Amino acid sequence: MNNHRRSKMTRQLQIYYTLTTSKIIGPEDLMNQFGVSRRMLQRDLKDLHDCGLIHVKYDRKKKQYVSAGDAVFDKTAKERRRMHLLRLYRIGTLIHELSRTGTDELHMYESALEDYEYDLRLSKENPAEYPPEEIMDKPDPFDFPNIKAEYYALFPQSNERTRQRDFAVMNRAGFRIYYSRQHRVFIFEYDEYNNFAIFEE
Repeated sequence: MNNHRRSKMTRQLQIYYTLTTSKIIGPEDLMNQFGVSRRMLQRDLKDLHDCGLIHVKYDRKKKQYVSAGDAVFDKTAKERRRMHLLRLYRIGTLIHELSRTGTDELHMYESALEDYEYDLRLSKENPAEYPPEEIMDKPDPFDFPNIKAEYYALFPQSNERTRQRDFAVMNRAGFRIYYSRQHRVFIFEYDEYNNFAIFEE
């Protein structure tokens, strides 16, 4: 991973995701993974706490971070930092709350649909050789979640520009979310083998 290309927002979102999805993780793990000093890690953890996402403490006996209760938004934060904390909370919430679509499941559906459409085309072009009654059944429609509706259910005060920017930040942090012209829906992909990649913000 190229740690020099990771922005503060990207790094903090990925640290948050790592803390909430890894069973055993300590400061050395995070410092090595994200290429940060102990002081910078402490600042990142403070931001994650102060924005209201997560509150952790280091358990020396277990040698890992453990939950230290609920995090509370720092209402004393001023101007630029307040805006950063609000955005960090919003996007961190989206990462865990928006419905994901498994890449394997989606690719299997798309492959089955492509096979069906190919057979259908052959049947129309040459019904004698490819009888319509012998072609495979059309796959059932894929159950896509309504990502855009979910976004506004979580943050009804946001506008369309804010949503677009939030989705862009998620993508830059490696959480792939995009609009599919083929399916005419937003898709938030989940790949169990690659939780996030590193992109330049």
